Amino acid sequence: MLFNGSNLTAGADGLHWNDRDWSLVNHFIPFTEGEVGAKGKFESDFMVRHMAGMVFSAEAQGVLDEGRKLWMRFHATSFPRKIRDEYKLGRADAGWYQIRRALEAYGDTELTDFDPFKAAYNALTAKLRPMVYELGFLPD
Repeated sequence: MLFNGSNLTAGADGLHWNDRDWSLVNHFIPFTEGEVGAKGKFESDFMVRHMAGMVFSAEAQGVLDEGRKLWMRFHATSFPRKIRDEYKLGRADAGWYQIRRALEAYGDTELTDFDPFKAAYNALTAKLRPMVYELGFLPD
């Protein structure tokens, strides 16, 4: 799920591994640059195109709406160099992992309140939990 706590998506440049330099493109951004006030262009719009035309339940839409607020907060924040370096924030297409961790590390709870997002996510979880077998997430 796009907003699950286990989602480790990231977009990063300058990664060195196995004697090569690598860049990671984040393909799992559910918003456009304009929706979240990104200062740069996202390299991939895969998820936006994938979700186009989908109709979401009120609970799923609530998660998207609250998630968008956190993405907006992320893109509006000037993070100190320590946080930028630690979470590799050199690209506009940062992933959910980078966004939540950077906002948490920044620690401005007046501007960044995760509680509405958590409430929306919990409401969606409560709706889906009884349906895991019916929807085929787990075998009977």
